[in-house]
Amino acid sequence: MERRRIKLIEDLRAAREELLNINFATTAGTITYGNASRPYGLVLEWLDKWNATFNRYAAFSGELSLNYNVEREMRGYHEETDIEIFNEMRPTFVGFIDRALSNLDQTHAVKPVLADYIKRVQDTKLAVLLNEFNAVKDIAPNLAAIGFRTILSLIIQEKAKRVNPTSNAATATDLAPGPMLSRARNENILSPDEQRLVDSFEATHRGIYDLVTHRPNVLVDVSEVDTMVDLLNKLLPSIIN
Repeated sequence: MERRRIKLIEDLRAAREELLNINFATTAGTITYGNASRPYGLVLEWLDKWNATFNRYAAFSGELSLNYNVEREMRGYHEETDIEIFNEMRPTFVGFIDRALSNLDQTHAVKPVLADYIKRVQDTKLAVLLNEFNAVKDIAPNLAAIGFRTILSLIIQEKAKRVNPTSNAATATDLAPGPMLSRARNENILSPDEQRLVDSFEATHRGIYDLVTHRPNVLVDVSEVDTMVDLLNKLLPSIIN
Protein backbone atom coordinates (compact mmCIF):
# COMPACT_ATOMS: atom_id res chain seq x y z
CA MET A 1 0.00 0.00 0.00
CA GLU A 2 1.47 3.38 -1.01
CA ARG A 3 2.76 5.65 1.71
CA ARG A 4 0.17 8.41 1.25
CA ARG A 5 -2.69 5.98 1.76
CA ILE A 6 -1.06 4.42 4.83
CA LYS A 7 -0.47 7.84 6.41
CA LEU A 8 -4.06 8.93 5.72
CA ILE A 9 -5.40 5.79 7.39
CA GLU A 10 -3.20 6.36 10.44
CA ASP A 11 -4.26 10.01 10.75
CA LEU A 12 -7.97 9.33 10.23
CA ARG A 13 -7.91 6.65 12.91
CA ALA A 14 -6.28 9.15 15.30
CA ALA A 15 -8.90 11.78 14.43
CA ARG A 16 -11.66 9.23 15.03
CA GLU A 17 -10.28 8.32 18.44
CA GLU A 18 -9.98 11.97 19.44
CA LEU A 19 -13.54 12.67 18.32
CA LEU A 20 -14.85 9.85 20.49
CA ASN A 21 -12.95 11.27 23.47
CA ILE A 22 -14.34 14.81 23.25
CA ASN A 23 -16.09 15.76 26.49
CA PHE A 24 -18.73 18.29 25.50
CA ALA A 25 -19.18 19.31 29.13
CA THR A 26 -15.52 20.19 29.60
CA THR A 27 -14.20 23.61 30.51
CA ALA A 28 -11.00 22.94 28.57
CA GLY A 29 -10.25 24.35 25.17
CA THR A 30 -9.84 27.85 23.81
CA ILE A 31 -13.24 28.13 22.09
CA THR A 32 -12.50 31.41 20.28
CA TYR A 33 -15.26 31.15 17.72
CA GLY A 34 -17.32 34.28 18.35
CA ASN A 35 -20.77 33.42 19.65
CA ALA A 36 -20.32 29.68 19.18
CA SER A 37 -21.45 27.54 22.10
CA ARG A 38 -18.89 25.46 23.98
CA PRO A 39 -19.93 22.09 22.47
CA TYR A 40 -20.04 23.58 18.97
CA GLY A 41 -16.67 25.20 19.56
CA LEU A 42 -15.14 21.92 20.70
CA VAL A 43 -16.12 20.30 17.41
CA LEU A 44 -14.68 23.25 15.49
CA GLU A 45 -11.42 22.93 17.42
CA TRP A 46 -11.30 19.27 16.50
CA LEU A 47 -12.00 20.13 12.84
CA ASP A 48 -9.26 22.76 12.85
CA LYS A 49 -6.74 20.32 14.26
CA TRP A 50 -7.47 17.71 11.59
CA ASN A 51 -8.22 20.13 8.74
CA ALA A 52 -5.06 19.27 6.80
CA THR A 53 -5.73 15.53 7.12
CA PHE A 54 -9.31 15.91 5.90
CA ASN A 55 -8.20 18.08 2.98
CA ARG A 56 -5.55 15.50 2.04
CA TYR A 57 -8.20 12.80 2.07
CA ALA A 58 -10.44 14.91 -0.20
CA ALA A 59 -7.58 15.44 -2.65
CA PHE A 60 -6.58 11.78 -2.57
CA SER A 61 -10.12 10.38 -2.95
CA GLY A 62 -11.81 13.04 -5.05
CA GLU A 63 -14.60 13.28 -2.47
CA LEU A 64 -15.89 16.21 -0.45
CA SER A 65 -13.81 17.17 2.57
CA LEU A 66 -14.90 15.61 5.85
CA ASN A 67 -14.91 19.14 7.26
CA TYR A 68 -17.76 20.02 4.92
CA ASN A 69 -19.81 16.98 5.95
CA VAL A 70 -19.43 17.69 9.68
CA GLU A 71 -20.09 21.42 9.33
CA ARG A 72 -23.19 20.69 7.23
CA GLU A 73 -24.60 18.52 10.03
CA MET A 74 -23.98 21.29 12.57
CA ARG A 75 -25.64 24.11 10.61
CA GLY A 76 -27.94 26.06 12.86
CA TYR A 77 -26.41 24.69 16.07
CA HIS A 78 -23.66 27.26 16.68
CA GLU A 79 -25.51 28.69 19.71
CA GLU A 80 -26.82 25.33 20.97
CA THR A 81 -25.69 24.58 24.52
CA ASP A 82 -27.39 21.20 25.05
CA ILE A 83 -24.48 18.77 25.08
CA GLU A 84 -26.76 15.78 24.55
CA ILE A 85 -27.58 17.08 21.06
CA PHE A 86 -23.89 16.98 20.21
CA ASN A 87 -23.53 13.54 21.80
CA GLU A 88 -26.37 12.47 19.53
CA MET A 89 -24.66 13.89 16.44
CA ARG A 90 -21.26 12.40 17.27
CA PRO A 91 -22.00 8.90 15.78
CA THR A 92 -22.84 10.63 12.49
CA PHE A 93 -19.47 12.38 12.51
CA VAL A 94 -17.74 9.09 13.31
CA GLY A 95 -19.61 7.52 10.40
CA PHE A 96 -18.08 10.02 7.97
CA ILE A 97 -14.59 8.95 9.07
CA ASP A 98 -15.47 5.25 8.96
CA ARG A 99 -16.66 5.56 5.37
CA ALA A 100 -13.42 7.32 4.48
CA LEU A 101 -11.39 4.57 6.17
CA SER A 102 -13.36 1.91 4.29
CA ASN A 103 -12.62 3.67 1.00
CA LEU A 104 -8.91 3.80 1.79
CA ASP A 105 -8.52 0.30 3.22
CA GLN A 106 -10.74 -2.51 2.01
CA THR A 107 -9.67 -4.59 5.02
CA HIS A 108 -10.91 -1.93 7.44
CA ALA A 109 -13.76 -3.29 9.53
CA VAL A 110 -16.19 -0.56 10.56
CA LYS A 111 -16.66 -0.84 14.30
CA PRO A 112 -20.11 0.17 15.58
CA VAL A 113 -20.05 3.28 17.74
CA LEU A 114 -21.60 1.26 20.59
CA ALA A 115 -18.45 -0.88 20.79
CA ASP A 116 -16.31 2.27 21.10
CA TYR A 117 -18.52 3.61 23.87
CA ILE A 118 -18.39 0.32 25.76
CA LYS A 119 -14.58 0.47 25.88
CA ARG A 120 -14.85 3.74 27.79
CA VAL A 121 -17.29 2.58 30.49
CA GLN A 122 -15.52 2.55 33.86
CA ASP A 123 -18.02 0.65 36.03
CA THR A 124 -17.01 -3.01 35.92
CA LYS A 125 -20.45 -4.59 36.06
CA LEU A 126 -21.91 -2.23 33.47
CA ALA A 127 -18.94 -2.79 31.14
CA VAL A 128 -19.24 -6.59 31.44
CA LEU A 129 -22.99 -6.57 30.80
CA LEU A 130 -22.63 -4.21 27.84
CA ASN A 131 -19.95 -6.42 26.29
CA GLU A 132 -22.14 -9.50 26.75
CA PHE A 133 -25.17 -7.65 25.38
CA ASN A 134 -23.17 -6.56 22.34
CA ALA A 135 -21.89 -10.09 21.76
CA VAL A 136 -25.30 -11.80 21.80
CA LYS A 137 -27.73 -9.13 20.57
CA ASP A 138 -27.74 -10.43 16.99
CA ILE A 139 -27.91 -14.14 17.82
CA ALA A 140 -29.80 -14.19 21.12
CA PRO A 141 -32.09 -11.12 21.12
CA ASN A 142 -34.26 -12.41 23.96
CA LEU A 143 -31.29 -12.81 26.31
CA ALA A 144 -30.09 -9.38 25.18
CA ALA A 145 -33.50 -7.90 26.01
CA ILE A 146 -33.49 -9.44 29.48
CA GLY A 147 -30.00 -8.12 30.17
CA PHE A 148 -30.92 -4.69 28.88
CA ARG A 149 -33.21 -4.14 31.88
CA THR A 150 -30.23 -4.18 34.24
CA ILE A 151 -28.03 -2.25 31.83
CA LEU A 152 -30.53 0.61 31.67
CA SER A 153 -30.72 0.78 35.47
CA LEU A 154 -26.92 0.78 35.78
CA ILE A 155 -26.61 3.62 33.25
CA ILE A 156 -29.10 5.67 35.26
CA GLN A 157 -27.15 4.92 38.43
CA GLU A 158 -23.83 5.92 36.86
CA LYS A 159 -25.37 9.18 35.65
CA ALA A 160 -26.80 9.77 39.15
CA LYS A 161 -23.35 9.34 40.69
CA ARG A 162 -22.18 12.24 38.55
CA VAL A 163 -25.24 14.46 38.96
CA ASN A 164 -26.15 13.80 42.61
CA PRO A 165 -24.00 11.20 44.41
CA THR A 166 -26.27 11.17 47.48
CA SER A 167 -29.50 10.66 45.54
CA ASN A 168 -31.64 7.54 45.85
CA ALA A 169 -30.78 6.63 42.27
CA ALA A 170 -27.04 6.83 42.98
CA THR A 171 -27.18 4.80 46.18
CA ALA A 172 -29.86 2.24 45.24
CA THR A 173 -28.97 -1.40 45.86
CA ASP A 174 -31.94 -2.77 43.91
CA LEU A 175 -31.63 -2.33 40.14
CA ALA A 176 -35.25 -3.13 39.25
CA PRO A 177 -35.91 -0.93 36.19
CA GLY A 178 -39.34 0.38 37.23
CA PRO A 179 -38.22 1.98 40.51
CA MET A 180 -34.95 3.14 38.96
CA LEU A 181 -36.76 4.90 36.11
CA SER A 182 -39.00 6.58 38.68
CA ARG A 183 -35.99 7.71 40.71
CA ALA A 184 -34.37 9.16 37.60
CA ARG A 185 -37.52 11.10 36.79
CA ASN A 186 -38.24 12.31 40.33
CA GLU A 187 -34.65 13.30 41.07
CA ASN A 188 -33.94 14.93 37.68
CA ILE A 189 -30.99 12.62 37.06
CA LEU A 190 -31.20 12.67 33.27
CA SER A 191 -31.02 15.72 31.07
CA PRO A 192 -34.36 16.82 29.56
CA ASP A 193 -33.44 15.27 26.21
CA GLU A 194 -32.29 12.02 27.83
CA GLN A 195 -35.47 11.86 29.88
CA ARG A 196 -37.59 12.35 26.77
CA LEU A 197 -35.71 9.54 25.04
CA VAL A 198 -36.19 7.18 27.98
CA ASP A 199 -39.85 8.15 28.39
CA SER A 200 -40.49 7.56 24.69
CA PHE A 201 -38.71 4.21 24.81
CA GLU A 202 -40.60 3.15 27.92
CA ALA A 203 -43.95 4.16 26.44
CA THR A 204 -43.50 2.46 23.08
CA HIS A 205 -40.93 -0.31 23.53
CA ARG A 206 -41.03 -1.47 27.11
CA GLY A 207 -42.29 -4.84 25.92
CA ILE A 208 -38.87 -5.39 24.38
CA TYR A 209 -37.20 -5.79 27.74
CA ASP A 210 -40.04 -6.16 30.24
CA LEU A 211 -42.70 -8.44 28.80
CA VAL A 212 -40.15 -10.93 27.46
CA THR A 213 -38.90 -11.29 31.04
CA HIS A 214 -42.27 -11.77 32.73
CA ARG A 215 -44.69 -13.19 30.16
CA PRO A 216 -44.54 -16.86 29.10
CA ASN A 217 -45.61 -16.23 25.50
CA VAL A 218 -43.66 -13.08 24.54
CA LEU A 219 -40.48 -13.12 22.46
CA VAL A 220 -38.52 -10.45 20.59
CA ASP A 221 -36.65 -10.54 17.30
CA VAL A 222 -33.37 -9.01 16.23
CA SER A 223 -34.96 -5.93 14.65
CA GLU A 224 -36.47 -4.89 17.98
CA VAL A 225 -33.07 -4.97 19.65
CA ASP A 226 -31.98 -2.15 17.32
CA THR A 227 -34.16 0.18 19.38
CA MET A 228 -32.17 -0.71 22.49
CA VAL A 229 -28.86 -0.12 20.69
CA ASP A 230 -30.07 3.28 19.53
CA LEU A 231 -30.98 4.27 23.09
CA LEU A 232 -27.61 3.07 24.41
CA ASN A 233 -25.76 5.11 21.79
CA LYS A 234 -27.59 8.20 23.04
CA LEU A 235 -27.27 7.57 26.80
CA LEU A 236 -23.73 6.25 27.16
CA PRO A 237 -21.78 9.40 26.11
CA SER A 238 -22.89 11.27 29.23
CA ILE A 239 -21.30 8.68 31.57
CA ILE A 240 -18.03 7.95 29.76
CA ASN A 241 -16.48 11.41 29.34
